[in-house]
Amino acid sequence: MVYFIGDKEFDGVKNIKLTEIKFYDFEIDLKDFDCLIISSKNALKSLMQSKSKIDFNIKVFAVGIKSANLAKEYGFKDVSYPSKSYGKELANEFLSEFKNKKCLYLRAKKISSGLNEYLLKEGVYLKELIAYENIALKPKEKIILHHPAVFVFSAPSSVEQFLKFYQLNKEDKAVVIGENTALKLNKFKNLYICKEQDLNSCIKLAKNLDS
Repeated sequence: MVYFIGDKEFDGVKNIKLTEIKFYDFEIDLKDFDCLIISSKNALKSLMQSKSKIDFNIKVFAVGIKSANLAKEYGFKDVSYPSKSYGKELANEFLSEFKNKKCLYLRAKKISSGLNEYLLKEGVYLKELIAYENIALKPKEKIILHHPAVFVFSAPSSVEQFLKFYQLNKEDKAVVIGENTALKLNKFKNLYICKEQDLNSCIKLAKNLDS
């Protein structure tokens, strides 16, 4: 059995919904900045449904290819992303482009990448705007888990919330989308970090491990 800790549905996968996204209300003029840094697709979605003045010509730096593609779909013309989908990679690869520019960083309320701290330490002009929050939920009814199983986690918060109500058995396997999420399970032996920072790839890996 494969369990995904989230609400996106996949064939042959059981969902355990323990978090939900809350978009914040805000208003900002992108023309006041030279570049826009986005931490996820949720940051972009929050921006597009806000009352902000959108400048589609602003230079956009996305943490990963999925966020970059969504930015292009929305109409942003100049979009870049790092070779690996991590905040530290984004900071390292594009640091020279951030220097001497006014940067707006759209982010979640709780973050673990340290991207903001690194850029501020390097003297980058960075305005942080909290665009959304990952709200913890209690399960409406506790699901009886069937072990051994493969569990897919897409964020550190999903691991934290899962462990409040459930536990992993030693014969279970855990698939995570990135290094920050993996840190929450660093004592668990059967841990697999997906090579591609993509949820579909995580599900594919989980199904292969379950077969």
